[in-house]
Amino acid sequence: MGPVDLEALTASYNSAATLAGTLASAWERNRIPVLLVDDGSTDGSDDFAAGCEGVRVIRQSNAGPSVARNRAILESRAAFVLFLDSDDLLLPGYREAFEAALAAHPDADVFVCGMQVVDDDGRPIGHNAAPSLQPTAFLSILGGEPVPTNGIVVRREVFARSGLFQPGLHHAEDLDLWLRIAAATDKWVRMDHTLAVYRLRAGSLSKNGNAMWQGIRQVVAKAAGRPVGASRQRRATARHGVANAARYVYLTAFSPLLRQQARSSVAGALRELARLPVRFWPLALHDGYTSIRRRRK
Repeated sequence: MGPVDLEALTASYNSAATLAGTLASAWERNRIPVLLVDDGSTDGSDDFAAGCEGVRVIRQSNAGPSVARNRAILESRAAFVLFLDSDDLLLPGYREAFEAALAAHPDADVFVCGMQVVDDDGRPIGHNAAPSLQPTAFLSILGGEPVPTNGIVVRREVFARSGLFQPGLHHAEDLDLWLRIAAATDKWVRMDHTLAVYRLRAGSLSKNGNAMWQGIRQVVAKAAGRPVGASRQRRATARHGVANAARYVYLTAFSPLLRQQARSSVAGALRELARLPVRFWPLALHDGYTSIRRRRK
C-alpha cells in the first residue's frame, strides 16, 4: 500500500460478527488503510481481515486490547493514526474532514470529532458532539467531555511524549491516554462533524458498571495531580468530571439493569439498587421518579 499519512489501528479478538462492516467503513468508504493487530483470534476473523483490500494484519498471542493497540502504534508507518475498535464504524467523509482540518492547522497534533451511538442492530440511540476543548483540551476532557475512541486522530510522534496505553488498566484506558496526550500537547483541533460511530453492545466491557466507575475515578484522580495549569482549577474540573462520569456510568450500565429488574420485581430492583455505590442512589431515584411520572401521563 506504500506510505500513508493516516492509518486506522484496529485491535481485534474474535470479532467475526462485526469486523467486515468496521473494515469497510475505513477503506471502502474513506480510503483509510487499516493496520489490524489480531490478538489471538480463533474464529477466523484474522484470515478474513488478511483477505481484505486496504488491510494489513499482524498476528500475536492473546495479550489484551491495550497491548494490541500499542503494537499497532509501534508498527504503523503513518504520520497520523486513529483507533478503530473492531465493532465500531467511521462515517463517509472522515478522511476528507481530517485532511481539511490538517490543511487549516498544519501544526496541530490532535484532531477530534463527534460521535453517534448505536445499539446492536445499528439503531441510533445517542449522540455526542465533539468536545469543546475549552478552556484547554486537558480541562475539557478532565471535566467529562467525551472523546470517542474512533473520533480522535493523533500525530504518531506525540506518543513518544505521552506514552502508550497502560495494559494494567482494563477500564478507562482510553480516557487515561487522552488525558496524557492533552498534557503532552495543547495543539488540538475540534472538527465540527459527527464522523465516528460507537456501538453500545450488550455484554461489552463498558457494561461492567462497577469496574468502569472505579477505572474512571482512578484515571481522573491521577490526572488531577498532573502539573497542568492551576491546581485549584484542575481539582474543581476533576470533581465536575467525576459527576459527569457517574451520570454516564449510570445511564449506560446501571439504569438498563435496574429497569430490566423492575419489570419483573420492584423489590428485586430495590435490592439491586442497594448493591450500587451510594453515589448512584440519587440518580436511580430520580430515574425511577421520572419513569413513574411518564407512565401516569
